[in-house]
Amino acid sequence: MTNRFRLSVRADARLRTFGVQFGNPRDKTTCLTFCTPARDARKAFAMISTYLSVSLVLVRAALASSAATTCQTPPTVQLSLGNCTILAPNQTDVNSRGVKIGVVGGDMLCVVPSTVVNSTFLQSSEICGSDQLADNGYTMTPAQCRSRRGGFITVSDVASAAIDGLDTLNPGWISIGNVIKFAAQAPLQLLTKTVTVVEGLITEGQMSTTSHLGLAASSTLLQAMKDAGLILARSWGLNAGSSSVLFPRDGSLVLGGFDQASLAGPFNEYAIAVPDILSDRHCPLQISVTGLTLNIKTPNQTVSETLVDNSNKLPACIEPYDNLFRMPQSVLKQFQQYFAQYTKYTGAPVDPSKYQSSSLFNLEPGIVYPASAGDFNFTLRFTINDDLTVEIPLYELWRPLRGLDANGNLVLDTGYNELQIYGSPAPEDAPVLGKAFLSQVISTLDLTLFFFLTVADSMKLYLFVDYEMMKFYLAPQNLEASTPLPVSSANCTASPGSPLNDPVTKGLIAVGSVLGALVIALLVLFVLFKRRRRAQQHAPTPPQTANTTEHTANTAEHELNGDLTHHRFGSDPPSPPIPATPSPRPGGHASTGTHEIQPLTENAAGSSRAPTTGLTQISSPSRAKRSSRQIID
Repeated sequence: MTNRFRLSVRADARLRTFGVQFGNPRDKTTCLTFCTPARDARKAFAMISTYLSVSLVLVRAALASSAATTCQTPPTVQLSLGNCTILAPNQTDVNSRGVKIGVVGGDMLCVVPSTVVNSTFLQSSEICGSDQLADNGYTMTPAQCRSRRGGFITVSDVASAAIDGLDTLNPGWISIGNVIKFAAQAPLQLLTKTVTVVEGLITEGQMSTTSHLGLAASSTLLQAMKDAGLILARSWGLNAGSSSVLFPRDGSLVLGGFDQASLAGPFNEYAIAVPDILSDRHCPLQISVTGLTLNIKTPNQTVSETLVDNSNKLPACIEPYDNLFRMPQSVLKQFQQYFAQYTKYTGAPVDPSKYQSSSLFNLEPGIVYPASAGDFNFTLRFTINDDLTVEIPLYELWRPLRGLDANGNLVLDTGYNELQIYGSPAPEDAPVLGKAFLSQVISTLDLTLFFFLTVADSMKLYLFVDYEMMKFYLAPQNLEASTPLPVSSANCTASPGSPLNDPVTKGLIAVGSVLGALVIALLVLFVLFKRRRRAQQHAPTPPQTANTTEHTANTAEHELNGDLTHHRFGSDPPSPPIPATPSPRPGGHASTGTHEIQPLTENAAGSSRAPTTGLTQISSPSRAKRSSRQIID
């Protein structure tokens, strides 16, 4: 018969003992190794059960504590993302949107997170030279150019660097027709932290707006910050905020981790693309659009038109540098047909030359049409990888035409409306989901996976990218968070990718738990045995009787199968170990590192329609208090 390990109670008329027995429990063997009086059995079993349970918790906690002490609280750097205004005493002010950083030896700049490039690319003064102000059909004033570019540095003010290797390191930059002519090695000031990297300088071309903060998979900035100990992981988290006219809000960028306070639910996990090519476009954050529905609201009903389903699903790129949606030609054509059908506007989108002048410069032209064409009340519902549904509300898809006036200030031209979708097909026919998708959406998670999550119409998306694990994540946002909690993804807690989840540590925990339980059980039984022996030594001697009859031992055996903590032996069972609280994120450790975030500004919901004519200036928040319609892109 197969030998098994059993914990058995053996009642013997003379020994009256119990113990741990190996082998077939039907064998008439005596107890092995340790025994204790049967009268103490209940107490002993209760104590063993308690100590077995507690020992598992204590051993694991000890190992966890030992692992946690091997590293300090990992640092992060948190930056505010939103309205970016730079006051210049001798030049016009910069009115832009992004993250404000300093360039040691140069000026302040507004930069935007970008996965297009691995290096950081900074706008230089040459980009606003006279030859660039009227280039390739663009006409700008110097003030419009400064705000469009988010400011610039002067090449002669910073240390130069060789451009060798920059083109190889940044194939995404070269593939869209850019040329790298100059480079700098200027320290970047990120709040109170400074890090030095080689930056490419943008001196010409119209293929960019603000400077690129390079955060692609081989980001030189993230690596330099990790090497300097400013962060411990090549990762970043983004709350993109919103630049809508009706409901603007600020966001944040965390380098080395993410903002725990911004999360309202668990992450959806996706693999970073290797290689990162999508229709000749370099993009590490790729997902599959398995459904796209155009929901059109009319006075009488809501009509749903399918643009994409599983039969023609689209691989798409999430790119935080872009603001608008870029659709492939087939999808864009369908969308424009429905737009014409429901607005009765059959003309082509208004060409920028019709309105682009010194009075208004459009930063990223979407589908522009006359305000007199009629309403197009619609939403876009995306299904991502069959497990995440995202609906883009109207206020993120439509607005009056917005641009920069001659002085570089943001204004609205209410004679035109603009949809936040590029009017031309995506380059290389590679769909792009820009900031209008990212973190500016109503999100509904698959409730079969996250049944505990309450779905709310106000949910937005939070993006976390972890190049150490080669994963990126999307999670619903907590819009009510007022105090940021930057969390590093390089941590010592039991989370995916952390030290407690590697195979060696798991093995140590298992072995340690078993050994610890046995040691504690042996100690308990040893103490009970010693007490019994001591009691027997001091007990009075019973009277002797003549002609005693021989007593035949009668042995009975009772088996206890399963976990002792599930049985009662005359005492209350021990309390179960307290389970670890599941993390709603892919790992993290609260950080006391440098961080800064501006409080979200609340804006009253205004009318969904603007005045029908005229230009309305959106004043800078540094000059006057913003109203509910004062925002910048």
